[in-house]
Amino acid sequence: MARALFPWYGDPATLAVDRALGELRCGRAVRIDAPAGARIVVAVETLAPAALAALQGQSGRDLRLATTAERAAALGWNDAAGDVSVPLAPGARLDELRTLAGAAPFDPAHEQAAHAAVADARPALADACERAALELAKHGRLLPTVLSVHDEGDADPRLLGVTLAELAAYGGTGAVVLERLSAAAVPLADAARCRFVVFRDRRDGSEQVAVMVGDVDPDGVVDVRVHSACLTGDLFGSLRCDCGDQLRGAIRRFAELGAGVLLYVEQEGRGIGLANKLRAYALQEQGLDTIDANLRLGFAADERRYEVAAAMLGQLGINRIRLHTNNPRKLDALQAAGIEVAGLRTLAAPVNPHNERYIKVRRERAGHLVPDPE
Repeated sequence: MARALFPWYGDPATLAVDRALGELRCGRAVRIDAPAGARIVVAVETLAPAALAALQGQSGRDLRLATTAERAAALGWNDAAGDVSVPLAPGARLDELRTLAGAAPFDPAHEQAAHAAVADARPALADACERAALELAKHGRLLPTVLSVHDEGDADPRLLGVTLAELAAYGGTGAVVLERLSAAAVPLADAARCRFVVFRDRRDGSEQVAVMVGDVDPDGVVDVRVHSACLTGDLFGSLRCDCGDQLRGAIRRFAELGAGVLLYVEQEGRGIGLANKLRAYALQEQGLDTIDANLRLGFAADERRYEVAAAMLGQLGINRIRLHTNNPRKLDALQAAGIEVAGLRTLAAPVNPHNERYIKVRRERAGHLVPDPE
């Protein structure tokens, strides 16, 4: 009867992961079920003092801290080649755990002192449940460091559960479910003949925008830019990046060409979210470059995905594009998603003293096709 009454709940795996993401973001624990057993996990970033005290009050439990290989390397835990898990020391404090997770402002002395929160043991490879929990935290734009404990069958019955299989099925190309919501003419300063088309990703409720410039012919080769949202650069004109210049430059170019599509994709900070992007900025102020700052927080150098962009093109009936980007990864990702890329054009943006190093690192370390700032 329930299935007949509530058919819009859709795919059970997506539903389970969506709910688990909500729990982690709110600081609540989630049970991850696997054939070898289950673990209860909670994100350190959103962990409340009462929740930590409750976990520590369950004597005899194997309470562990799990983090990504990138964050482990930053902490000096290089014994394991992959995501790691370390036992928590008795009496570990929340401020120490937040420091180990990268949630506190970076201070080498504080970070060294925070190592007292973990027992004096060699890091072990994280198990399947812990690795899945770290990916879940990333999906939620949380720092990828979690506490985990074996589920011994006596947990609160209100605890939400999700399986490894459900987590593995989440986030792939087939999981993208876009709903076209609305469209209207929006004249822009650089393109008076412009139309915005808004989509909603049914997985997480995010809204994605296609900016249609001029008369777009979906049957031909369409000029396209996939632009990841950058609040600081796009809206406020930050000089730390070239995002705003590339956004407006692409719109101007499409207006000059007579047609083009800019896909404005909601994945701030190369996919780590606004709060974490600003944490990375703070690390850059202490000498790290843009890639090493992301790695130090526990993320990959670039966490962005492009299945949503490919799905937007599919909804618009566009299959062949000329891609306007400096990032070859976008080309590879769109081709892998079934979009034919018939050509590539790079975008130039002004270099200033605030973004010169950022642009140089993208060229030299990320392989972007940008001019040498020298």
